[in-house]
Amino acid sequence: MRSRWLARRLWLVMVADVLLAGHRHWRRLEPAERARLLTLARKSQGRPAKNLSARERREANELLDKLGHIELAGDVAGIVLPFRPLSRIATRVAEKYARRDGGDRDGGPGTAPG
Repeated sequence: MRSRWLARRLWLVMVADVLLAGHRHWRRLEPAERARLLTLARKSQGRPAKNLSARERREANELLDKLGHIELAGDVAGIVLPFRPLSRIATRVAEKYARRDGGDRDGGPGTAPG
């Protein structure tokens, strides 16, 4: 009985932790950038290749990079997956995806300015 009570409350703690992680990432954007990202998300209707111009897709990608969406996915995986090896694997996959996707777009080594 006690473990059932605790399990129900741990879900609330997990949800609160995920919300806090999302809020920290969301605050990386300026208010105008947040509004613009929401506008682009609504306009895309989940299909950016079809519903956004190339310029709008680039702008959305830049805003998502600033938001740290890949890092956020790793943070959420670490929170949601309680078994430590699974959360580490999920975090590594997210980091690998970020590197493959061009995570160094901010002028890091190997990127041309511009």
